[in-house]
Amino acid sequence: MALTIRRLLQNPALNRSRPHILSGGARLDDRVDGIHIAESADLMGLIEGGELILCSGIALDDSVERASAFLNGLERSSAGGVVFSFLSDAAGAKAALRSAAAGMEFPVVLLDDRARFIEIIEAFHDMSRATVVSKGPEAVVDFLDSPLAGQLSAMDFLRTTAELLNRPIVLEDELCAVLFQSGLDIEQMLRYPQSRLRSVGLQQESFELAGEQWIQRQVTVRGRRVGRILSPLWKETALLAVVLEKLSRTLEEKLPGRVDQLELLRQELLADSVAELRGKKRSSEKAALVRLSLYGMANAEEFIPVVLCFAEGQGGSEEQLLLIRRLRAAFRRKSIPAVVSHDLTQWPEAIGIVVAAEGLGAVPNLLQKIYQVVEDECSFDFWSMGVGDSVESLHAVANSGIDDAFRVARGALSIIGRHKKYYRAHDLGFRWIIQSLAATSEGIDFVRDQLEPLKSDPELLDFLEAYLNSNGNIAELSRSIHLSRPSTYARLRRLQEEFGLDLESADTRTSLHLALAMHRLMEI
Repeated sequence: MALTIRRLLQNPALNRSRPHILSGGARLDDRVDGIHIAESADLMGLIEGGELILCSGIALDDSVERASAFLNGLERSSAGGVVFSFLSDAAGAKAALRSAAAGMEFPVVLLDDRARFIEIIEAFHDMSRATVVSKGPEAVVDFLDSPLAGQLSAMDFLRTTAELLNRPIVLEDELCAVLFQSGLDIEQMLRYPQSRLRSVGLQQESFELAGEQWIQRQVTVRGRRVGRILSPLWKETALLAVVLEKLSRTLEEKLPGRVDQLELLRQELLADSVAELRGKKRSSEKAALVRLSLYGMANAEEFIPVVLCFAEGQGGSEEQLLLIRRLRAAFRRKSIPAVVSHDLTQWPEAIGIVVAAEGLGAVPNLLQKIYQVVEDECSFDFWSMGVGDSVESLHAVANSGIDDAFRVARGALSIIGRHKKYYRAHDLGFRWIIQSLAATSEGIDFVRDQLEPLKSDPELLDFLEAYLNSNGNIAELSRSIHLSRPSTYARLRRLQEEFGLDLESADTRTSLHLALAMHRLMEI
């Protein structure tokens, strides 16, 4: 079984430093063929390809262009990904790195806390040695008895077992709902629900699926039966029974008192099925739809892309992961068919949601319910909800749909005094088209030319923004900023006399309005 970036990030040597996935979430399951420390992006001839690069970021500063060149150089060198552990706080360099990584498919990881590279390298070698095993029932038994089995999450534990076993594995709850599966082909996934319905007595030890006999073992948590592990029969029936027994017992240890984690497995597989449509190794739409149906999400006529966007610094990856879990649980309680995942977007401060609707008539009601759930569960101060167009294609919603919804959510986040619950593209006005301009050198120069004299006085900058948003209505402006009219007029005179702004000019007001909107976008 190959060692992947995802599994390495779960090791304590990296995990305790709180890793943030800045880009390349769809490639976290790529194989890591080695590990290398480097402070230069010129690695031609130094690596063979597929290595994970460890970097302290000393070559980076506040320049987004320099960070982009550095990351592009690493990607051209055929590195498998890069992990940054900065030697100092370096807030500007980290912000530049985040901006440069946005939109890349190359895996870029930023650690919140400093990590010792020697510990990461040792962990890599330890895990590499542990993964060099053959496949088959004996290999599964060895794995289940190894320390590595205890380190993996329940999801990765089941995936590793299935890969070593080289046979399909299914975990279902007491009602035969599939919570996890690995190794089923499309035909088996299509036949599985009906095969289980035809099973006489679910307590029996075996049943037939697509011409094969399957065997099952109960899974209990604190003496409570919560589900079953199932796998096709081998010739080595006795050894299969041993493997399933050990697998069931180890899974029980990973779920002490946490029966709800079984449902989280199903939610992760739903998210993976949609996220795979965005990656390089994209699955077909048919395969993704069959998997969604197997996991209990069927009969969708339309899919709605939704993205939650947070202001930078609004909680780390752990806080967002907790929010994802709360949203998944809340949507399930309210019977809202939704897939929630961080891997559906390429922006670290965003969460993607794909909602299954039974028709266009159900969309407004669903969106109202989703907003209410988010409002109830989200503890962040600054967030927005963007919604893309409903489409029939799951592939389209997972790609262009989610990207458009993120663009809407990010644009909405820059609006001062948002009054809508959720936003669509037409709600943004010019903010929809200026987002790409705000990331260019021309856009940066335009904002600097228009606002640089005012940036030293944030209060005056806020006043100007309030003035422009009030359309020059002094009474409305005074009420909105809680100033008397004489004080309001005094600030207007200062803008005109000290900074030379002709606020009577439509061109001046338009330029300032655009510059302020781009400035807010750059701050996110």
